[in-house]
Amino acid sequence: MSKGFLWFAQNNSNTDYVELSIKLAESIKKHNTHNKICVITDENSKFQNKAVDIVKVLKQDDSEQHDIKWANEHKAFTHTPFTHTIKLESDMLWTTNTDWWWYHLWQHDLVFSVDCRNYKDHIVKNTPYRNLFVRNCLPNIYNGLMYFRKSTLAQRFFNTAETITKNWQDVRSKMLINCHDQFPSTDVVFALAYRIMEPTNKGLIDYEWFKFLHHKPAVNDLTKVKDQNNYLYPNKSGDAIFLGDKRVSRPWHYHEKDIDVRNT
Repeated sequence: MSKGFLWFAQNNSNTDYVELSIKLAESIKKHNTHNKICVITDENSKFQNKAVDIVKVLKQDDSEQHDIKWANEHKAFTHTPFTHTIKLESDMLWTTNTDWWWYHLWQHDLVFSVDCRNYKDHIVKNTPYRNLFVRNCLPNIYNGLMYFRKSTLAQRFFNTAETITKNWQDVRSKMLINCHDQFPSTDVVFALAYRIMEPTNKGLIDYEWFKFLHHKPAVNDLTKVKDQNNYLYPNKSGDAIFLGDKRVSRPWHYHEKDIDVRNT
């Protein structure tokens, strides 16, 4: 049984996603025994690093002319070298051992992080960032932490996501209400694909432990704080990361690309 982690890393004018990918890969290697890693990138962003086992360069970059590089993410199914894949986003860090996850995930075709958690480790269902999901009755799933295996159902899901992505301008204007995303946002694409496939959500698996810590201010209920990071003071002690007085014990989607995690 081949299993591993996969994500996309395509640099743009604002962010070096390769640098972030290396940090994420190093954090996975540090904590996990089962830690095979594949990063999918483009010709301009290709790289080599000892923490990344496989780097795949896209033969066709569908987001080459896009400011935000979302248009290739439906290719995760066809490009993964693994039978069992955990898909992530590059602006994340691993903070604990998750080897045991595979014994639960491999039994299913698709598992998503449903909802997310804040720095206090509380489940957060509704945020201002997801009004589009509420308005369009989309499942509150996150592509930043999802699992899929090579199966007919998973293939159908990614084929549906591909169709949505390639017809994004029609989809956002004719199938979605108040969607103003110029480029095909992966979270929206995947949520719509899942709703099309299974509108009742009866098969949606919601593991309590399969969620990440999201670092956006509204998730942390810190929208009235002028500087969230100055308030929480992200810092490391050994291998442990702390936000405020809370130790991060889940995958951390820090989101702000230039965040400074201080050593104490």
